[in-house]
Amino acid sequence: MSNTSNRFSVEKRPESYDKYEFTLPELYRKLAKEELREDDEIREQSLEQMREWIAKHRYIRKCRTDSSFLLRFLRFRKYSVPMACEALERYLAMRETFPQWFKNLDCNEPALRQMLEDGVFVRLGTDETGRMVIHFRFAQFNVEKFNAVQEGRFTALLIESLLEWEEMQIGGVRVVVDFRGSVMKHFGIWGVSDMKIFMDAVNRSYPLRLRQVHGVKFPKFAVPIVNLLLSFASSKLRDRIMCHESVESMAENFDASLLLKECGGHADPKSLEADFLKHAEERRDVILALDEMEIDARRYSSLWASRSTEEHEVEAGVAGSFRKLAVD
Repeated sequence: MSNTSNRFSVEKRPESYDKYEFTLPELYRKLAKEELREDDEIREQSLEQMREWIAKHRYIRKCRTDSSFLLRFLRFRKYSVPMACEALERYLAMRETFPQWFKNLDCNEPALRQMLEDGVFVRLGTDETGRMVIHFRFAQFNVEKFNAVQEGRFTALLIESLLEWEEMQIGGVRVVVDFRGSVMKHFGIWGVSDMKIFMDAVNRSYPLRLRQVHGVKFPKFAVPIVNLLLSFASSKLRDRIMCHESVESMAENFDASLLLKECGGHADPKSLEADFLKHAEERRDVILALDEMEIDARRYSSLWASRSTEEHEVEAGVAGSFRKLAVD
């Protein structure tokens, strides 16, 4: 596939817009209707309103307006068009404000490529309710070689790559984080400012429907650090985190087909890692072309500068910024 065929226009007012066609299995049509209020009429009306808003926005200079991109934000905000527009604003401003974290996410960059090949991440598939299941082996991060920003960039690349699947936009994602074998240095490379940027991205700036997070064998020595990290998360996200003392306890929540062999399941990590790497390579041009979008980020600096004590829910729109630093 050529570079040009992989790219999308970033013109605010293109001559015409693509016509969306729902091609997913019936499970996702039902999920979209029941959980997100999505049907053909609402989808078409909402896309039209969002495109009109982008065209008139004084600070957005360039932005994708294709259905596959805008639906991420509409589904994330359950078709509240004003909240979807705010989510898009925050996403664009985040990328402009912290380009060292969120831009030039090239799967061929040596650090990102090595992390993709080191077995840190596995996409296991979707469960019977349509939710995507992914698995992190935390100890596989090479902390002697990579720093917090590189790990954050790797996660950003994963998120952008996963959002290319409409199934995840609709069904959301269940995350397993396996801490077995991790050491203090895995946690110690993260400074407070790194934590703030990263958690804001995951919690508020990416159109990511996090349904569950399962932590396995979390080490006691790292509890203060993770409490600090979670002080930047909303209560809704914290409520979705489940900690398991054993792999067996975690495994009770998943079908064996969605568990790695090392966790008592059937999934072969090597083949799944190769599949995802192929997906990332196929979408490389699309993800790099996100950098062509532009917004006047100076207008949004208060989103990251303030230390408001107000709490912001995962499902709420853009409002204010970080809470005061507080260790539970």
